Amino acid sequence: VKPPDDEDRMEALKMAQDLKCAACEVLLKNLVQRAESFTEDHIMDQFDGEMLEPAVIGENEQENRVNQNRKGCNKHFKDELLLRGWSASSCAKVDDSEGESTRWCLEQSDRLPTEREVDTYNVRSEAIFYACEGTLGRNGPELAEKLVELKEAEAGNLSEMIRVACREAGRCASKSKRRKGKGEEL
Repeated sequence: VKPPDDEDRMEALKMAQDLKCAACEVLLKNLVQRAESFTEDHIMDQFDGEMLEPAVIGENEQENRVNQNRKGCNKHFKDELLLRGWSASSCAKVDDSEGESTRWCLEQSDRLPTEREVDTYNVRSEAIFYACEGTLGRNGPELAEKLVELKEAEAGNLSEMIRVACREAGRCASKSKRRKGKGEEL
């Protein structure tokens, strides 16, 4: 397996734009259900993704480094998405808002990957990591606040609240070309 290069990273970032909303929704669904209560602090505890037990130290130094850094999106994209069978797949979906073509979809397979497959670099997995970073990683506190706000306002069921939170607080639907001229960073 060749090490990732700048082209791989750029491809993964482009793919992540298509995957952000779906990844955010799956992540929030899994993480919010494990929160001790529906408060910002308890939701943020889940978003932080601290390991419950110390990482197992083995003979492989690379695997040890990977496991020691398994927190936040580094943990969530593996544990909540990849290890549960979610992957980036080519699709022919058209975005209903502006007629933009979406090339990549997040799909779940019955076949679950091994830990080793999850720890092995590939562009599609990297795209899922970037999708997590671009929503939950960058906007975690805002997502937690929005979820609590929606819950207090009784704004629909949990799935609907998560969808709204990801699009508004998680900013998953914002594409880089829509942000041009607004003075925002990517």
